[in-house]
Amino acid sequence: MPTSPFPLTASPTWRHLLDPSLLLALLLLVPLVFLLPPVPIDETRYLAVAWEMRHGGEWLVPHLNGATYAHKPPMLFWLINLGWLLTGVHAWTGRAMALVCSAASLVLMHRLALRLTHSDQAARHSVWILLGTIYFGAFANAIMFDVLLTTCVLLGVHGIVDLTGARLARGIVLTGGAIGLGVLVKGPVMLLDVGVVALTAPWWARDALRERLWRYLGALALALLAGAAVALAWAIPAALHGGPDYAHAIFLRQTIDRIHGVKGASTHGRPWWWYGIVFPLMILPWPLVLRGKLASLRALLGEPAMRLGLAWLVAMLLVFSMIGGKQPHYLLPAIPPLALIGAVLLDRGGWRVRSGLFALVLGCIGAVLAWMPFRAEGDRHLAAVADISPWWGALAAAIGVVLFLATRRRQTLAAPALASLALVLVVKLAVAHGTGERYNPQTVSQVVRSLQQQGTPLVHMFWHHGVYEFAGRLVEPIPALYDMQSLQRWADEHPDGMVMSFYPEYRFRAQPYFSAHFRGTEVSIWRVREAIASGTDKDIVHSHLDLEPEEG
Repeated sequence: MPTSPFPLTASPTWRHLLDPSLLLALLLLVPLVFLLPPVPIDETRYLAVAWEMRHGGEWLVPHLNGATYAHKPPMLFWLINLGWLLTGVHAWTGRAMALVCSAASLVLMHRLALRLTHSDQAARHSVWILLGTIYFGAFANAIMFDVLLTTCVLLGVHGIVDLTGARLARGIVLTGGAIGLGVLVKGPVMLLDVGVVALTAPWWARDALRERLWRYLGALALALLAGAAVALAWAIPAALHGGPDYAHAIFLRQTIDRIHGVKGASTHGRPWWWYGIVFPLMILPWPLVLRGKLASLRALLGEPAMRLGLAWLVAMLLVFSMIGGKQPHYLLPAIPPLALIGAVLLDRGGWRVRSGLFALVLGCIGAVLAWMPFRAEGDRHLAAVADISPWWGALAAAIGVVLFLATRRRQTLAAPALASLALVLVVKLAVAHGTGERYNPQTVSQVVRSLQQQGTPLVHMFWHHGVYEFAGRLVEPIPALYDMQSLQRWADEHPDGMVMSFYPEYRFRAQPYFSAHFRGTEVSIWRVREAIASGTDKDIVHSHLDLEPEEG
């Protein structure tokens, strides 16, 4: 049997993953697991789907607000429920699960770099670059599909590396399993994430595949079939159980709408060049920190690790730029190839670390963060940041000072990575401390729960994204209406009912039963007859009244 050019190196690697500075970096992400409430609209929605799966006992087809939820497959919701079996029902369980997945991605990143470069130093560099990338750090404990998807993609790349060598059976199992799990996490986008690596293998693994390209392609086809079998083992029964509309949505509509960026379909349509502006910001601080000659990229093209990293990153950016639907977190799986490229450049390309500019930028960020509350005074549009303490800005600036002093004599990759993670911690804590109540639907959700328990009919003007469901542990859906005529008909049938909304277009003049700040606006509950009689005024403000629910 031929020897793989990318062998499974044995394990001094684990010793490096227990490096004290790396453990410190991971500890910086732990407080946010417990201190940061679920962020509307995405995190609250995903927790709501998981909660409805739990209390409704419907494990095959996800539901939201009593209706089938076809936007995402069930894997994330299954994992959250699995965590709840161990911890009880808490929001932090989802964050802890995400952090475990992020830690797994770091292990897989280290292993991949070691297999491709045979260098412990390059493997350590890849971990620090991945962990220190500000967008990876920001999402490392977020209840989002892309965190888990990144882990699946890295696992799939390991399998593809096996397929290019002599470990075909292992490669088929790893690649197929990763594809199947990735599809269950976020749908067919997983095929794009691993497809760009698999289809460019004849270039980045040209030496390994020179005499066995057809064996590789055959094994890849088997892996795709295995992945399809895993995904279809859920999708076919779910489609039959969920009905024709649900089947059409999971097999066709969601994917096609996102590819074309259909407006009004929650697909976030943006121009083709948008990622070219956003991605350099996502990968900070490394554009400010890594220094070297671009010519070394060309000199290192003989390295399989460099070729794989470039093919993976460039192909992903091109493919995802051609897709109409775009969000920054869609490119979270594109950060590992960047880490691989950076690791090779530092290890073999003569590149070096210079943290001074990043330290200066941290000082500027701190100054802006300290200035924002003063700028927000009296400005309704900036009211959400008015309560952030300027001391958080001072702390961010202090991180820059510490970074500058710590790297005056000795430059290390760990220092800017730790500073980046510390900045993520400070900014998130500042937002949670200063604006947390505005972004936490806990209070209004408890009011909704109380009304439902009393048997009071309740309707929401326009779609609420399930934002109240998990926070209130609701067991009944909140119907959504989309125009005043529908509300009038509903009021005729429920004259003692309540209407609520957080949309300015449906802010009624009548004094609310309850009102509170919510995100950049307010959420209020009115008696429906009083609301309709008073009419709407999007400029009226109720939340400053701090209204508590009335008795009776």
